[in-house]
Amino acid sequence: MIKRMLKCSWLVIAICAAITVFFGWQLKNIKIENTSRTFMPKDDESYQFMLKTEKDFGSMLALGILLETRGDSILSPEYIGIIQKITDRITEIEFVESVDSLTNIDYIFGEVSEDGEGTLRANSLLGEDGEYTGSQEDMRMIKRKIIDWEEMYNRVVVNDSFTAAQLVVSLTASDETGEELSSAVQNSILAAIQKVCDEELEGSSLAVRYYGDPVMSHDARDFLISDLVKLIPFVAIIVLLSLYFSFHTWSGTLLPLVTVLVSTVWSVGILSFLKLPFTIIGSMIPVCLIACGSAYGIHVMTHYYIGLDRIQGEVTKENHAGAIEFALKDVWIAVLLASITTIAGFISNVSSPLRPLRSFSVFAASGVAFSLILSITLIPAILYITPLKTVGKHWKNKNHLTAKIKMRLEKELLRRGGKSATEAQGHTLYSIYHFFAGTRPRLIVFMMMIVLLSVVGLKKLLVDTAMVNYFPETSKFRQDLAYVDDRLAGTNSMFLVVQGNEFTEEELLAYEQSSSSGSDSASSDFDFGGSDFDFGEGSASAASDFDFGGASDSSGGDFDFGESAETEKPKKYHSLTNPEILKAVDDMQNYLELHHSDEIGKIISFTTFIKRMNQVMHVPVGNEAGTYAAALNKNVSMQELLSMLSDAYAAAGGEGSNANEVVYELEKRLNYAGLGYYEIPYDVSKYPVASREELSDLVTQYLYLLSSDKITNFADDMTNPKAIRIQIQLKSHSTVETGKLIDEIDDYVKKYFPKGYTVTPTGAATLENTMSHLVINSQMVSIAFSLVMVFIIIALSFKSGWAGLIGAIPLGLVILLNFMVMGFAGIRLDLCTSIVSSIAIGVGIDYTIHFMETYRTERQRIYKVELELNAERVKELSGDGTVPLSDEKAALLIKKMSGGMAADLEEVARRTFNTSGKGIVTNALAVGLGFFVLILSRFIILRYIGILVAVVMFTSSMLSMTIIPGLLNAFDPKFMWSKEEKEAYKAKIAEKSE
Repeated sequence: MIKRMLKCSWLVIAICAAITVFFGWQLKNIKIENTSRTFMPKDDESYQFMLKTEKDFGSMLALGILLETRGDSILSPEYIGIIQKITDRITEIEFVESVDSLTNIDYIFGEVSEDGEGTLRANSLLGEDGEYTGSQEDMRMIKRKIIDWEEMYNRVVVNDSFTAAQLVVSLTASDETGEELSSAVQNSILAAIQKVCDEELEGSSLAVRYYGDPVMSHDARDFLISDLVKLIPFVAIIVLLSLYFSFHTWSGTLLPLVTVLVSTVWSVGILSFLKLPFTIIGSMIPVCLIACGSAYGIHVMTHYYIGLDRIQGEVTKENHAGAIEFALKDVWIAVLLASITTIAGFISNVSSPLRPLRSFSVFAASGVAFSLILSITLIPAILYITPLKTVGKHWKNKNHLTAKIKMRLEKELLRRGGKSATEAQGHTLYSIYHFFAGTRPRLIVFMMMIVLLSVVGLKKLLVDTAMVNYFPETSKFRQDLAYVDDRLAGTNSMFLVVQGNEFTEEELLAYEQSSSSGSDSASSDFDFGGSDFDFGEGSASAASDFDFGGASDSSGGDFDFGESAETEKPKKYHSLTNPEILKAVDDMQNYLELHHSDEIGKIISFTTFIKRMNQVMHVPVGNEAGTYAAALNKNVSMQELLSMLSDAYAAAGGEGSNANEVVYELEKRLNYAGLGYYEIPYDVSKYPVASREELSDLVTQYLYLLSSDKITNFADDMTNPKAIRIQIQLKSHSTVETGKLIDEIDDYVKKYFPKGYTVTPTGAATLENTMSHLVINSQMVSIAFSLVMVFIIIALSFKSGWAGLIGAIPLGLVILLNFMVMGFAGIRLDLCTSIVSSIAIGVGIDYTIHFMETYRTERQRIYKVELELNAERVKELSGDGTVPLSDEKAALLIKKMSGGMAADLEEVARRTFNTSGKGIVTNALAVGLGFFVLILSRFIILRYIGILVAVVMFTSSMLSMTIIPGLLNAFDPKFMWSKEEKEAYKAKIAEKSE
């Protein structure tokens, strides 16, 4: 088989080259995706709910623009003109859904016609078309409007000092094909927006900052490309140097590197061919393959050179082919087992619900398999076609030692006490093992210390999947976020969707009974501070459809008792115009803003608009006696004034209040500008209604009167909403904080919300929090899967379940130590760092198997030596004539003297360290250094991975050479015994039983 393959060497090379060219060509079409939505499973319930929410309320994919002046105020004709032009031009860009800015955001106000009827209107802060002139009076008017509705505008369209303005650009959630906007599309939109801003800001003193998901995606792409260009050569150089110092030949240096480079092209090329996204996690595939995959080529080249050493005389075509054949026969089982174990580690994330983890798992494992295939096909093919003259020359040069080098080696040997470098290193490693695990008590204490330290570190470990943490704090992206978070409401968003549930049968029956008893006392005319409010000619039909019972049918009107009603009743839902739920929502917002002022910058919801509409419809008008308007125009005595101030001071919170809060409470008491009614209509005594249920009609009438594009982002229906949305602007980007906030909201809803309503969180911050839970679950499944695979592989290799358990113990401890280091170092467990455990197991199992195989070999070798020594002793006894022994009795005596036990297990450990210690340490250093190159990454998270993998390589190799020999020497498991030793032990047991 091997000979036939070697004869087809040129064909093998041609096929490999063709495949490499094909997949290499695919790399130009690689699809780099690093949007926050890329990392979420599309079939996840929270993701699907987000899509539904966007369909009902509008896209949550937004880009923020901060324009800031170093002057006194952003409210100047020049700057407002610039903002207006930027707003108008950005609105025309493809995939831009809307733009909210100082110049086009809604301002709700009330008007009273000549006949005294009140109405609601929504217009721009700049006023009616043609009304804005840019005068100083206009500037004061705009500022007055902003202050008039601070809950909506402050830190949203302008900052506290009026020196900066924010534009929020909402992008469509999907393109014309229905697919979510890719990173490439978002990058093109960002470029178009930046071009508009650059052109309009040219010559002005305004500074600009951009933030949001498109900016993160753009910077992530730049960082990723920069990393690939920089890191792959660095890793290749490290592997190249380690190979050169190992073999001192060009073939031994280049061929293993060629295999991993080709396998990397194949693996990433297939990913690109399948049009799968290449993410931050995917960027580690080349590093993993180059650092880990070269081991198989090294094995082949090592055994190839051993085969060359066996050639006597000149190197010919035949004996050269024999050396290659020897290498493959001698090594293929070893490299196959090594690759299977590494693949088992990498493939452990294949069941993860997170697409980037699955992608990394599949293609890293595929790359390892390709490295194996290329090592046993491409390397032999290239070796076979290498000119014999070159082969002989290089190998002779490699084995040629000058007198000077020999002298240096002899001096070094004397310095080490006559031991070779391998023996000296083996002695050092044995001493380390003996110190930590040389006896049963030491082994137990050592393992307990690892577990205890790991538990302490685990308690400090945080799970945080916020993607902004992938970027270093010194990056412009993070600095801009921090800058805006400090001056505005926050750059992170979480949304809550409040839904009215379908009536249960009991609730529906109670509703029908209350409806049949007659509830027609609601009036369509309300007194708003001296003005009348009705719907004109069409009011009768409109008012008759209102739901006074806190519920509505699916179509928004009363029940249709036509023919269809006889067969199926229409569905009935708890109404979102019910004052009970609106008051509960408003109270929750106030509670959250009060108790989470450090994390929450602003909360805007459907209730914000209801309160505003209620306020403007109760602005005092006229001067009739008993109205607020009359009270405002009334002269008061000093005593009355002091009394009002005292009451306002108490309402504001007393000593803990400030002047602004006291003035606000005073204005509310006097209903200045309607502030006394900036509330959810809830108190029956304050409104001209007979019951609280009738206040639902008032809210519905407000919605009929108002025509506002902005409110449609907070209610799924303008007149009869089935769901409303709350927008929470967060200054924090921690999913830990988000998770706590969601839990607190859930508790609040359970305690204080009326029955029949559900509150569901959604949005970017919520998805990242959901991802935290998925990462934890995925990590647990991955670790369990990996350890089970380790157990199975080692158990099958040694044909013993105890072997699988012993092999799995150090790897389990390695994982604990990894989490301990993360906890103490403050490195968060997230989507990227979760793969370190897979790498630890995938690579660490090689050290475990290597040590255990060598230990078994050395143990059996020593046992054979013991048998030979015992045989010599028997001959000596027999030769003296003292006890003449037959062959049968001599054999029995040998078994008795050996006792089924190797004479010195510590000697077995020493020999194992001398044999395999250097190889394990060298491989761990090579892999660790290969990953440590990630310290040069522009992503902070990849730097952490570089450090963690380097630490893991150290701990996995050290624990393989401490815990495993400690367990093997302490318990001497039978799966390490040779066949002869087992038979001797059985004979001893049989003799005792007799």
